[in-house]
Amino acid sequence: MNLYSSENWEVIFESWCQEFPGYCIISSKKENLSELTSEEWIELGILEKELERVIKKIFNATMFNFACLMNNAYKDSEIPHVHFHFVPRYDGKRIILSKKYIDKHFGYNFWKWANSKFRRQKDIFTKEEKLKIFEMIKDEFKI
Repeated sequence: MNLYSSENWEVIFESWCQEFPGYCIISSKKENLSELTSEEWIELGILEKELERVIKKIFNATMFNFACLMNNAYKDSEIPHVHFHFVPRYDGKRIILSKKYIDKHFGYNFWKWANSKFRRQKDIFTKEEKLKIFEMIKDEFKI
């Protein structure tokens, strides 16, 4: 679901991936980081800062991971493009939409256990709840 769009960037709320409430992708059409202009880097910083503000306000996130990983594009024979994963992290229990949420691997790499069905972070939200989370973020997002 699209949260923001400009000539340079899109911010996409990943409804399929809310193991970390507020998880988004910030995506460019550029294929390489070295192609980004100074203006694009500035806009990226503004977007990341606004996402931090919003997710901290709504869900009281403790910190944020911000990662640019382009390996899969090559592995999956896709056209590579610059994109950043914005991953809120939570130290301790949160109540989100009346559900108890725990970031069970807080302090560790957020993908370390992603491939283990027994140890990975669980997505506890229904489709309707994810839509509600998106609406909460969209209502607060001020860019």
